[in-house]
Amino acid sequence: MTSSPFIGIQIGAISFVDEGVEPVLDLLQQRSGINAILISALSWSRGNAGRAAYGFPDHGVQEPDNLEGGAFWQPNPAYYGATNHKDFIAPDPLYRGFDTLAEVIPAAKARGMKVYTYYCETSSSAIRHVWQPGFHEFLDRDQWGRVATRPSLLNPGYRTWWRSVVDDWFSNHALDGMLWGIERQSPLMDIFRGDSSTGFDSYFVAEGRARGIDPQRAIEGYRAIDRFLAGVRAGERPRDGVFVTLLRHLLHHPEVLMWEKMWLDAHQSMYHEIAGMIRFSDPKHEVGYGIWQVINTYNPYLRAQYDQADYANSADWLKPVLYNTPAGARFANFAESWQKGVLADATPDGAYNALANILGLEDYIAPRADAPMAGFSADYVKKWTENLIADTGGRCKVYPGIGVGVGDGGTTKPTTPEEVKAGIHAAFDGGAHGVLISRNYSEAELRNMDAVGEALRERGVLS
Repeated sequence: MTSSPFIGIQIGAISFVDEGVEPVLDLLQQRSGINAILISALSWSRGNAGRAAYGFPDHGVQEPDNLEGGAFWQPNPAYYGATNHKDFIAPDPLYRGFDTLAEVIPAAKARGMKVYTYYCETSSSAIRHVWQPGFHEFLDRDQWGRVATRPSLLNPGYRTWWRSVVDDWFSNHALDGMLWGIERQSPLMDIFRGDSSTGFDSYFVAEGRARGIDPQRAIEGYRAIDRFLAGVRAGERPRDGVFVTLLRHLLHHPEVLMWEKMWLDAHQSMYHEIAGMIRFSDPKHEVGYGIWQVINTYNPYLRAQYDQADYANSADWLKPVLYNTPAGARFANFAESWQKGVLADATPDGAYNALANILGLEDYIAPRADAPMAGFSADYVKKWTENLIADTGGRCKVYPGIGVGVGDGGTTKPTTPEEVKAGIHAAFDGGAHGVLISRNYSEAELRNMDAVGEALRERGVLS
């Protein structure tokens, strides 16, 4: 293999368990030109760490793994003295006796491959498994005072646990860095999507008071918007319209947007702190951020929240999630969810087209009825890569996430070798410094893995 840009792939421990460490690494290197492995060594997400979620490909075990999740390596107890959360090894019988970091890193290094850990926050509000002693101490509260299903970003115990994990990883394993997947949403966005929220535990209340925000006024505002949008989804329509009435709620409760900024600051400080910890262990360690497609493409509010220039202040490289094949279905689903709430004044086509116009997607999408089977054109990958490089001023490298198997829960365009090749070419045409094959090797058909290598050979990256 000739000198190559970064060609990484996300992979869960399950693939090494099912198919063997050596065979998987050989396949990835020889057929796809992979030179960097990003392992979901800690995860509760089937999409990031388990077997395929939307149909099994032509390799691996063809049955669900019913992932429980946790640590897929053997944590060193010496690094967890400051935290009560010490027992988080994945209990799944499939992983007994298997330490993914101890077994994969030496084999990958022998092949000249870099190795990173990968953790994706995920926006999922699904109940996590209760077998983990102490994890409940990290859980946030929602605007109604109920215990939430996700950790609090201001909980010092949660941050201490993460510092312990990072210290363990980089003190005891020959890692090259870490990819942190940014996928959480602010409390207002959780309410917009009719989901349970976070950001209201005692730590957020105390921080709000310290900033001069009246916590009760903020909470009353969130509750009012929650009740209002629940009524809209049930068919209620205010005389002044949904969007105007929503703006009225925000104007009457300005504390809501102040609270939103506080939540955003907490979220950013979380992954900035992780980045600092990684570099503290060795300045040569690389920090990558995975930027969720809902943030970088579909959601105008999240686009406004996350100024892309900020990422370059603490990351060495970025992985914008640019899965153009399932993007048609995913954007149509997002537009539908907003049309049932925030944009209920519009027709389904009106909401879809308005969002596309606001987000600059008109040139890359099909009409709403055709969207699931059309996807986005590959030019979207090129343009979004160019935009990110421009927004960050070239201060960090960009490795677009190219989907080779990730799907959608409903009808969606299948990912083909032609789609994969077009995405890879578009990324490099947009100035990418490499690509990150995603979402998970366990989802990818081998013909699509072969297409990665073919595209790289067409560009002269592989011999």
